[in-house]
Amino acid sequence: MRPEFGAPHGLGHNTFTSAAIDLVVRSADGVLRHARNLCVGSLIEAVRSAKKTIDIDNVNRVLMQPHWQKETEIKDY
Repeated sequence: MRPEFGAPHGLGHNTFTSAAIDLVVRSADGVLRHARNLCVGSLIEAVRSAKKTIDIDNVNRVLMQPHWQKETEIKDY
């Protein structure tokens, strides 16, 4: 493997920080599909922000989107 793709002799690179993984697990409420969709959305946000590692900022940007809000949190004005 070429050095620009990662350290061939070291440990692998984690795409999600541990704090981001914790937030995904808490936000998914035990629903695997929600966890997957949240991870995919976070990956897209990371690409948009040109980051290689997904942190809680990326996950929070996805969670702020309207379809991730719970019905009890949405208020009509």
